[in-house]
Amino acid sequence: MNLRNRWLSFLAGMLLGSLLILSVLAGAVYLGGHKIWLLRINTFAVADQMEGAVAAMAADTLPGFIEGLKPRIPELVAANVSPQFSEVKFHLGGEEFALPAELVDRLEENYRASLTSSIGELLDALPLEELGRDLGEEAASLVENAIYAEFNSRLFEIALTGVLTLPVRVELMNQPGVKAFQLQLTAETKPRQ
Repeated sequence: MNLRNRWLSFLAGMLLGSLLILSVLAGAVYLGGHKIWLLRINTFAVADQMEGAVAAMAADTLPGFIEGLKPRIPELVAANVSPQFSEVKFHLGGEEFALPAELVDRLEENYRASLTSSIGELLDALPLEELGRDLGEEAASLVENAIYAEFNSRLFEIALTGVLTLPVRVELMNQPGVKAFQLQLTAETKPRQ
């Protein structure tokens, strides 16, 4: 085979390859431009992972938060609990008597110490694991509802080039045992503008 035949074979192959690539791209543009791609997202796994992540975060952070709060309890009790015994009066023989100031101070001090101790015991008895699970469920539910409200059945126009856009409809579902993502070409045609 001489140089001229090799060169012609090369050019013919390049031309044929280019035409093949262009026809495949034209087919993709035609299908992508007239049909809508449906992206199904299963939120079951996402919600489950988020629930677990929030529960783990709560299990890690809540004990430290509570331990950090305990030293502030006496200060918070002193600032927010009004005097309880300064207005106590008793009647004896038709006369009204107020409690002595020393007794009032000691009663107030005992009351605040008892209240501080009770709050500390309450914080120690909190079921942190159950609280973490509840927080996880609530957070997952809130996020899932927000995602459904924002993205479910919404049509997105994804710009591939300046002229070519690819319409994608997002459909969310919550079904155990189904793949996390499914992409399929639908028979639904793209709305004309």
